Amino acid sequence: MKGYEIFNKTIRELGMGTLFGNPGSTEIPMLRGTGDYVLTLHDSISVGMADGHAQSTGKPSIVNLHTLPGVANSMAFIHTARLNRSPVIITSGQQDSRHVFYEPLLWHDLRDLVGSAVKYSYEVKNSDDIERALKRAYSMSLQPPSGPVFLSFPMEVMDQESQYENLDHTVPDVNILNAAEVERLADLINKSRNPVFVAGAELDQYDAIGELEHLAEKLGVPVFSEPLASRATFNSSSNNFAGELPPATTAINMALLQYDLVVNFGGDFTIYPYLPSPLLPGKKIVTVTMAPSFKHGEYITSNPKLFLKALTDRIEGMWHYRKPEEDGNAGLIAREKKVMGVNYVLQKTRKIFAGYTIVDEAISSSLLVRKNIGYSSGSYFTAKSGQLGWGLPAAAGISMNNDKVLEIVGDGSLMYTIQTLWTIARYRLPVKILVLNNEGYTILKSFSSSFYPGVEKADFLTFSYNILDIAKSFGVDARVADPELKELEWLKHGDDAKLLVANVPKTVPRLFI
Repeated sequence: MKGYEIFNKTIRELGMGTLFGNPGSTEIPMLRGTGDYVLTLHDSISVGMADGHAQSTGKPSIVNLHTLPGVANSMAFIHTARLNRSPVIITSGQQDSRHVFYEPLLWHDLRDLVGSAVKYSYEVKNSDDIERALKRAYSMSLQPPSGPVFLSFPMEVMDQESQYENLDHTVPDVNILNAAEVERLADLINKSRNPVFVAGAELDQYDAIGELEHLAEKLGVPVFSEPLASRATFNSSSNNFAGELPPATTAINMALLQYDLVVNFGGDFTIYPYLPSPLLPGKKIVTVTMAPSFKHGEYITSNPKLFLKALTDRIEGMWHYRKPEEDGNAGLIAREKKVMGVNYVLQKTRKIFAGYTIVDEAISSSLLVRKNIGYSSGSYFTAKSGQLGWGLPAAAGISMNNDKVLEIVGDGSLMYTIQTLWTIARYRLPVKILVLNNEGYTILKSFSSSFYPGVEKADFLTFSYNILDIAKSFGVDARVADPELKELEWLKHGDDAKLLVANVPKTVPRLFI
């Protein structure tokens, strides 16, 4: 059996028949016999699609990149997949190893290039390694913390003869429960004067949101969302949901000032920008996670779903948490009184797109997206890294097994990977796209006004372009919303991809402390 036949047989056996990619000459040898290839018009988009697909299915996805140029083009997306904990297997062709001494065109040490952005990397030496390398990569991508892995395939190995060994592959056991730590944390909570919970994106990954909601209801304890979560952390309609923590240490300290015990389930405290204030000084911090980072306080390695089930049975205390009124300060973000603007657009969107999975790359309006539309398990995704251009490819990947996907994106973010619209149209992916158009990089204007006053007025932070014409040129129907937003119904209707531009105020919100 030829190497390329082993390659294709292995990925089909692993349930990864669909390759996302943008091929080049070094990949042609490995793609012979490939049946299901989703073409993107830029290498990075294929990684974003695979990232979204892997998160939504809970299974590894596979990407095929064009050696040095393709891998280099995709590095930001690979980094985002790592922070999102997305099990993505990244494959790349490599120049024929028999002449690498001469450093031929397109050759580079690809393992050195991907570096620490992946969990594991390997360059296959001969066709005997193809099956075992792919199966090892599959297992390692799922090993907590799950994330991207990389395999390089020199061109000549795809024509070498070898045997398909039908090797077993392992799926890591994530049913880890530390019973002694359950008892210890239960005792800490029972003795606490005023505990608070922080919910992380790992709860959605392990289907544990319901367990934390049950525990919070039983105790009457408020639940905040971790700063800059990549996906849903809690049910935002719950009476115990207290809102979202910003990444600034001073703001976190103020939000959690009254509590003596902070228990973080399945998340961590992402901090930005730098502020001299230490995080939660004098408070007890305990984090329950499958992937401890050992940054803040104590860590317990455990499956959060199993841990929460066991913990709920051992809790005795009862506190009384009253959720702020609708017109109050719900979790740090005061509700705006304006009738129009972003809040108005998102409130209308929430009603019409109820039940949809939201992919959020609105950046400067992300807090308002989560406040107005809310989230629950499997219903919200964004880039943990803060990268621009991730949302549209991720929405496309999620839509391959979900026909109710709405991406909410800013006009600045949209342009980074707007050519994803071609792939969406070509493969008839049912993605709905709502563009919040404020004609500029508002997130940077907000940052500048807080820390470097005056820069927010620079002309390089403001721009405009014809979104409709660009979308239509890629084969996606597009419209501009009128002030009553009647076009939201048009956007939702049908199975074809559509794009709606909502022109929102250009005012600069204060997003940083």
